[in-house]
Amino acid sequence: MKNPLSIFRNGKVGLALGSGGAKGLSHIAVFEYLAGLGIPVDIIAGSSIGAVVGAVYCCGKLETFRHDMLSFTKKELLSMFDLTMPRSGLLKGNDFTEFMKRYIPADARIEDFNIPLAIVATDFYSGKGIVFRKGNVLEALRASVSIPGVFVPVAYNDTFLVDGGVANPLPVDVVKRSGAGFIIAVNLHPGIKTSRVKRYVQSGAEKIGINAFSEELPEIDDRKGVTIPVEKKQSGWMKNLEQWISARNGKTVYPSIFEVLSQSIDIMGYANTVSMLKHYRPTVLIEPDLLNTGTLDFTDAYRIITEGFRACADKKSELNRKIKFWI
Repeated sequence: MKNPLSIFRNGKVGLALGSGGAKGLSHIAVFEYLAGLGIPVDIIAGSSIGAVVGAVYCCGKLETFRHDMLSFTKKELLSMFDLTMPRSGLLKGNDFTEFMKRYIPADARIEDFNIPLAIVATDFYSGKGIVFRKGNVLEALRASVSIPGVFVPVAYNDTFLVDGGVANPLPVDVVKRSGAGFIIAVNLHPGIKTSRVKRYVQSGAEKIGINAFSEELPEIDDRKGVTIPVEKKQSGWMKNLEQWISARNGKTVYPSIFEVLSQSIDIMGYANTVSMLKHYRPTVLIEPDLLNTGTLDFTDAYRIITEGFRACADKKSELNRKIKFWI
């Protein structure tokens, strides 16, 4: 029987899909799990990979997308690496757009979807979130996934657009402003991966006799000073290239450029998500445990999607209880 109190509430269900690179494949599981519970999705807002999965769903191609990602190979991933001279980014992004045409028609427009979709990008100069509610879907997605330093930014009016996760990694506010009363948010930044960071800090700290992660730190003789590891210069272009890629300096192992970008984005995503959730609380918050999943780990789709189902299962009772009260 329909809840009589529902006439006083906004019964529209909104889904906020967070950014997070390959972690976002867990969004596939969220759509399928909600469908299994009979929970409708009336409004969608997504940043970066969240926007991608949301758009694929709106096009009715989610099952095909899931099937393809489960068999996705490193060769296919590398085929989308259309390298360019790294002035503003390493990749042009054209191959990403071509790949997405398997699921989204080239002429598809956001406003034509049966389900309202908001695609979030970031204004490079102002730092503000830009929300696309109309326009070409693929063009909006190309802007939304423009990971800083990886993809060349997208020119837009008198500015440039970069990844939506920079300004708004979990667009709960966008879903709310879109008219949703019951909001389900999928947070891909519930914490920060620290194991690699610990190794980098520890390797440098050990050189000055410190266990950086012990509860009691030894006293330091200030007269000795603190030495910061300096990268050794090597002769020959091949050695320099090897050093740039592997980033090794004696016992100190520096992160690669992709690890620096990935970890920095995760830190930024975590900090901004904490701020978002402080001001905009969703009705139900789903948080897959994917801290050890890298931004480009798309070949690990089975584990990621499985974790998405597990995270949804943890919220099953809460979803069922609250949805009955709301709609």
